[in-house]
Amino acid sequence: MKNHLSKIGNQLLKVRKALSKDSVLIKDIDSSLPFLLPYSNAKNCEDIKLIFIGQDPTVRIPESRKEITATLNLDKNNSLKSYLRLVSNKLQINVEKEVYATNLYKCFFTSPPADDESILTRHFKIWADLLINELSVFKKTIIISLGEPLIKQLIHTGEKEVKYFWNYIGKTQSGKNFKAIESTNNYLQKKIYPIAHQPTWSQNKFYRDYLDDYLNFVINDSKK
Repeated sequence: MKNHLSKIGNQLLKVRKALSKDSVLIKDIDSSLPFLLPYSNAKNCEDIKLIFIGQDPTVRIPESRKEITATLNLDKNNSLKSYLRLVSNKLQINVEKEVYATNLYKCFFTSPPADDESILTRHFKIWADLLINELSVFKKTIIISLGEPLIKQLIHTGEKEVKYFWNYIGKTQSGKNFKAIESTNNYLQKKIYPIAHQPTWSQNKFYRDYLDDYLNFVINDSKK
């Protein structure tokens, strides 16, 4: 795993150099902060059973960004790590030894993409190419995406709402005909299981009520 993370670190240096030469893209980047490496405590790439993909590490308050030192805050015991541990435990996967966490965009943006989604479109290709290469070393792993804005970037064909894959039928109910994002419908060309990000899950009864059911689907579907 150390060799893999070192390789990604070298690629991030090349990406940073390329962005610095682009007068449009560099304006979107908070250059005072380093790009964020993927995070994993696994000893070997072969040990990884579950990959979490987030969108980007940017938080709204610029002063708070320097406090983010690991992808998806997995180096801290907080509400997000508790959520990811909950998901991992349900899948019978050890979050400390068998999980790999990464972001599609590994830079901090000057403004949160939620305020201007065109930022993501402008930067998509350079970061998607890196992520495709990054994930190529992992075989037979479950991939879970966090949040709807992320899958809107990754999906090129078909529905782009998390609730669609969770078979939302109205009135906070699911018909339980769950789905994955098929490899043929997304740029990563890998099967992806989308779930709500932690803040949405904690506030939305539908996602709280059906998380266990969706993860049971993930367990069974990933064995096919």
